[in-house]
Amino acid sequence: MNTAPLTLDAVRVLMDEAVRRNNFPAMWQLKSRYGITLSAAQFKDVLWQALPQTFHAFVIPSAENKIRMALDLMTHDDASERLVSDFLQEVLKKKGCPGDVVNRLAESKILSENVQKEAFDFFVSIGRFDYAQAMKEQYGISLDSVQLKEQLFKTYEVKKHYQLQRILSLYDKDNQSCQEILREVLKTVAMQPQDYSPKLFDRSYGNFFDNYMRFINTLLSHGVREQTAVDAAMTKAVSTLGSHGLEWAGQLKAKYQAAIDSGKLEVAMDRAVDERQFFLLELIFPLFASDDTDTANGRLLEKLASKLDPRFYYIYRMAKNACKQRLASSGCTSQKAIDTLIKKAIENKDTPWASELNSKFNAYLDTRMFNHHILDQVGDLKRCKHTDPCFLDDLITSLRFVKTDNPDLPGTIERMVERIRKMEKFPLQQNVVDMLRRFLEDIQTSLLVNN
Repeated sequence: MNTAPLTLDAVRVLMDEAVRRNNFPAMWQLKSRYGITLSAAQFKDVLWQALPQTFHAFVIPSAENKIRMALDLMTHDDASERLVSDFLQEVLKKKGCPGDVVNRLAESKILSENVQKEAFDFFVSIGRFDYAQAMKEQYGISLDSVQLKEQLFKTYEVKKHYQLQRILSLYDKDNQSCQEILREVLKTVAMQPQDYSPKLFDRSYGNFFDNYMRFINTLLSHGVREQTAVDAAMTKAVSTLGSHGLEWAGQLKAKYQAAIDSGKLEVAMDRAVDERQFFLLELIFPLFASDDTDTANGRLLEKLASKLDPRFYYIYRMAKNACKQRLASSGCTSQKAIDTLIKKAIENKDTPWASELNSKFNAYLDTRMFNHHILDQVGDLKRCKHTDPCFLDDLITSLRFVKTDNPDLPGTIERMVERIRKMEKFPLQQNVVDMLRRFLEDIQTSLLVNN
């Protein structure tokens, strides 16, 4: 058996034959045994064989293995390295060009600058931002401002928010035009005219608001700053009138100093009350600027008071709880609002709450309502024919619900006494008259002392 080593010329003949037959195992054997690699001409043949011969318009994924092996077998001379760039340009012209094939060629690190950019742009165009990121790290290629703008809007429109961070990693952070584009995109998206639109919270619209919120949040967390956009986003968040949006509005205020016109917050509060979504009020109220809180609180309490309807106990109870929660967290500087609440409590025969409003917040009835309330209680005593003086306790408590320095009060009490005296007799009638007379004497004595 002839085991004499082959000459170099003989090995080259064998390599030519292996290339002609597209026999990669033979090529590998010749390289490993004799150290021979593909010449530029052979390399070209192998590369072009990776492209299907019958469908020249397409590149199939299986071509990746052939291209990988060809790159491993190539001779690193100038001619062969130029072939890589030429071949990649050819591949990029094909339809259905697989990203993995382009990535294999892009990783070769021997591409010309213009081909590097073509490959980078290709990856961006098909949304393979991971491959584009690898090229950025390898070749220093970045998105220009036009590409950045196009890709951000495209990602927003197709609701692929998970791609945003990858896109934002592809531009040069020192590129001033890109920084301007980011602010422009943030402002454009944030200011879309869809406030109070069903599209903001209707799930049938493909979670428009969730996509909107994630997009804005991602840009903000990336360091993009545009106060007009932040304020617009807060306004849209409030207009959803949902806990999800309102909580986000609070975050925008806390993290990015977002602000909103107080009139729009008042609209949101009114809607929450009218739609009986009282639980939202504690999310809306903190959104007011500090200078507007007292006025807003008083206005809100008056709005809630309008829902304290004695005909609907369940609604009354919810509105009352909302009032108590608001008072507990912010108090109230509006005497009008407080007096309106005690009036509503009396109308609903809710004496315990009226007493609480009076003792904690100095709420008072006007003389007309005071007169009506006292006579109403006297009517109950008369109708029930109570004989035990302990039944006068609520009446005694109610005497605190009017300001004793009200100049109309003495006359009001005198008329009440006269009216009660003329009523049909009932067991505690004289007790009531005596109590009201003592109350009147105390008022008159106090007035004399003060004067």
